[in-house]
Amino acid sequence: MKMSGSKDIAAHGRSDTRLGIGTCIGFGIGTVGVSIMLNTVTTYFPAMMSTVLGQSPEIAGYLLMISKLADAVIDVAIGSLSDRARTRWGRRKPFLLAGALLSAISFVMLFAPPVMSEGTLLLWMIAGLVIYSTAYSLFNVPYMALPAELTDGFHERTRLISFRTVFVSIGQLLAMAGTAWLIQSGGAGRSGFATMGLVMALIIAGSMTATALAVPIKHGTAPQSGKHLPGFAQIRAIARNRPFMMLLGAKVFQFLSFASVASTMLLYMLNVVGVGYSGQIAFAVTQNVITALAMPLWVWTGKRFGKRRTYLAGVVLFCLTTLSWLFADHSITTLGIVLRGIFGGLGSGAIILMSISMLGDTQAYDRLLTGEAREGLLSSAIAVIEKVSFALGVAVLGVFLHALGYVPTTGGAIVTQPANAILALKLGFSVIPAMMFAINGLFLWAYDLDEDKLAAARLETNEGTGNALA
Repeated sequence: MKMSGSKDIAAHGRSDTRLGIGTCIGFGIGTVGVSIMLNTVTTYFPAMMSTVLGQSPEIAGYLLMISKLADAVIDVAIGSLSDRARTRWGRRKPFLLAGALLSAISFVMLFAPPVMSEGTLLLWMIAGLVIYSTAYSLFNVPYMALPAELTDGFHERTRLISFRTVFVSIGQLLAMAGTAWLIQSGGAGRSGFATMGLVMALIIAGSMTATALAVPIKHGTAPQSGKHLPGFAQIRAIARNRPFMMLLGAKVFQFLSFASVASTMLLYMLNVVGVGYSGQIAFAVTQNVITALAMPLWVWTGKRFGKRRTYLAGVVLFCLTTLSWLFADHSITTLGIVLRGIFGGLGSGAIILMSISMLGDTQAYDRLLTGEAREGLLSSAIAVIEKVSFALGVAVLGVFLHALGYVPTTGGAIVTQPANAILALKLGFSVIPAMMFAINGLFLWAYDLDEDKLAAARLETNEGTGNALA
């Protein structure tokens, strides 16, 4: 059955049931731990290795790359298992709880390592990073499957994700400013990093466990699984979900951009503009407060102008902000840092909100195409891309810094870096992220899943019988 009018399609093919505040908060709070996990390790692990433990950024990059690439292979297994799990606690809860526990353990291992020889230290860090990556997947893969299960509403999904994005801002604030304050308070050396690791481990475990306990065990909007597709048919079905493939391509370059920013931010603040941890705190506080405050604006913009256009608006703001850092030096003022935080926060908010809301849309579209509930499998594909992109991004930047003469130190000491190393930090923190988002925009331009297309697919497939692939 097809209808000619888009209003008729939207009226008959969508759900506008509003989720309760408790459900939205319970879902969103877990991302505090996710944000701390991702941003703190990407930002502070290379810095700790090169300014406290006397290792080069290249070694830190290789360690991150090895752990993430080794663990990426289990993401698909976790996604598929969580899709098919049938327990008294539901499909996702056991994975969320296991991820919460292991995440806290890995954080202590990485940032509060015992004193040991260099060779033993590297083995310890590899083990900690493997546990970290596995724990991140155990929580985040099923977590990213939840929005498509919690609501079928096209714009209600954006509202739900807006709560998540507020908690992302809180997590990033803790990951950038809270961690910097804890490290600085502890003397910026080994003891400072250990204190930070212990405190953040408790916050990670608490926030992730809260979500695991808060989300409903049964989700009434999730369809019953239809005929199960075999392995290669699963891959073909994913490839034929064009909106998901375009979003997947866009996310590759989004993650590469964020990896470049996160892995060079602290070193840039310390060595290029000379504002140190206090500058990092000022920028992080401003950016993440603005990201949270901007959520009502971006929710309205997404509903009024569409999710793709809102995402692209965020990309433009983010790129202009990152490029402005190319011209900063030791003369930068607090006002200059705050202004960059404001515009960076606006751009980041739109990108984070819309990219995850659009992922939920593509997961709902996939159910209509195949008749199967494969939210976890699709989330695992995003997780693989995230890990590979961050692994390669951090490793390549580590090699880049080493090749251009970056000088590692111990005990938190700051030395004058050669001109080539300063140039590498500027490129990694400004030009490279903007270039990655320019490519990201090409994929977004080809993304064509909107409210009418999703509603029409729901009508044509009779709520997910899989006829669209027949």
